[in-house]
Amino acid sequence: MERYPGNEAKASVWASSAFGLTGWTVEEIPPSTSWYTATLNLRWQQRGGWQATELQMNDGPEPSTQR
Repeated sequence: MERYPGNEAKASVWASSAFGLTGWTVEEIPPSTSWYTATLNLRWQQRGGWQATELQMNDGPEPSTQR
């Protein structure tokens, strides 16, 4: 949660996705992953709860492999 002034909010979610494809009748696509941050602007609706008013997607950040 980045902001929460009353009946509006801004939240960011860090996530990853994985994709690959294989099969008898398709061209194989090797597995790959990507990391992204989704930022949502939300507004409270009296009869519908929280609803997204804007969605922004940005690449990364990727987790560090260093210790």
